[in-house]
Amino acid sequence: MRCENPGAVATHLAMLGLAALLAGAAHADELERTIEVEPDVRVEIELLSGDIELRGIDANEVRIQADGDLEIDASEGGGHVSIRVPSPGWRPWTGSTHVQLEVELPRGSRISARTQNGDVEAEDVDGELTLHTANGKIEVEGAPREAYLEAMNAPIKFEGRRSEVTARTLHGEIELSGVTGDVEASTMSGKIRVEGDAIERAELRTMAGEIELDASLAEGARVHAKTYSGQVKLRLPDDASARFDVQSFSGGIDSDFSSRFSDDGGSWPPGPGRRLSFVVGEGDARISIESFSGGVKIEHGGR
Repeated sequence: MRCENPGAVATHLAMLGLAALLAGAAHADELERTIEVEPDVRVEIELLSGDIELRGIDANEVRIQADGDLEIDASEGGGHVSIRVPSPGWRPWTGSTHVQLEVELPRGSRISARTQNGDVEAEDVDGELTLHTANGKIEVEGAPREAYLEAMNAPIKFEGRRSEVTARTLHGEIELSGVTGDVEASTMSGKIRVEGDAIERAELRTMAGEIELDASLAEGARVHAKTYSGQVKLRLPDDASARFDVQSFSGGIDSDFSSRFSDDGGSWPPGPGRRLSFVVGEGDARISIESFSGGVKIEHGGR
């Protein structure tokens, strides 16, 4: 049988060959690797663009899955693992590929993960945790001893168990629960909410947003909450013992606690523009609150 259009057949075969080549290339970029490591291995991850998912496991292994090409280096003895995008060399356009990276690692790992464009999630990690992203959210669930979380234009959410946390973002809400010891949260625009126990030091700052702290305080704790535009609400246990220094330029100050207090002669609760100092209990902790546009509320019933 004679072919009516040999050129069309050749074109069709060429297209099939190209499709097969592209499929093979995509398959070749898929990565799976398992590395035996120490229980407290240091893992460093750096992507230009990609989502990072971290999951703690009960095994002394780092298990890597990715849908793109990555450079992986592991030290002898399993003390250190590095995962990063390969240098683009003379093909700089290849560095912009978005990578989906999943890493399972020992729960006690010491982790540093950074991506320019993408989300970072961590689950069931008990060691040290440092996460950075420029354009993407950060979500953590687990019990890291210490966590440093930094974003640019996205929210940060942390659900821990007696963890010390520093969380910073320019534009986005910050929500921290299960924290203890030293806690810091700062954002230019967004609400800050913190729940914890035995807080020793808390620095909470936002330019445009509310601040809410629901926590018990360690003896001698230091707490500073400041917002330019937004309400500040503290919820403390009934047996709280603290000395308060509170200022609200255009909002009232209200407290559920019986206290020894002194202000500029105004009535209780004082109105807008007042500065108030008062003592609850023995005054062990020191709490400083500033709100330019928004009231201050101090309530019973903290954790």
